[in-house]
Amino acid sequence: MSNPFDQNDPNRPTGGQPNYDAYRYPSGGDNTPEAGYGGGTTPQPDYGAGYGGAGYGVGPGGSTWAMEEEKNRVAPWALGVGIVALIGGVSILFSGFAFIPGLIGLIIAIVAIVRARRIPGPGRRMGMSVAGLILSLIAIVISILFWVFAGFIINETGMMECFEISDPAQQQTCIENSFNTWLDS
Repeated sequence: MSNPFDQNDPNRPTGGQPNYDAYRYPSGGDNTPEAGYGGGTTPQPDYGAGYGGAGYGVGPGGSTWAMEEEKNRVAPWALGVGIVALIGGVSILFSGFAFIPGLIGLIIAIVAIVRARRIPGPGRRMGMSVAGLILSLIAIVISILFWVFAGFIINETGMMECFEISDPAQQQTCIENSFNTWLDS
């Protein structure tokens, strides 16, 4: 490729500015935007090749293409598991067991944050990692509060004695009576 300011350049128009379109397309062709990359027969040097230049690589036939940037692939998993843990934590049926996906999400989020620190640019996904960490922690706290509240109710109502009864019908009646007595007081 020649210098665009060279006075002896055949692509330079006489008496004016250089033809910058002749220098814009590095992979060859007839050097027009319509021809695109790699069209035509005029060989041009490929400045993306070598020296690891600016995120570009050389594709088939010597054409230049942008290399795929590195992404934190653990971060979406951390966010997804954190969301599942939080949904389990706010549901009545699974709130006591939300600490299981919460702990898993916590571990995955920590791994995602450590990986995000090593990756430059927008592929870090640090926001996803931190959001997964926060959601997992909230789910763990909700699960712990559920068990503390359940233990408090069992101790305050005297339901512990009801669990020693072997007949299921009598046990159910004992639990209902204990709970109703606690509510009335």
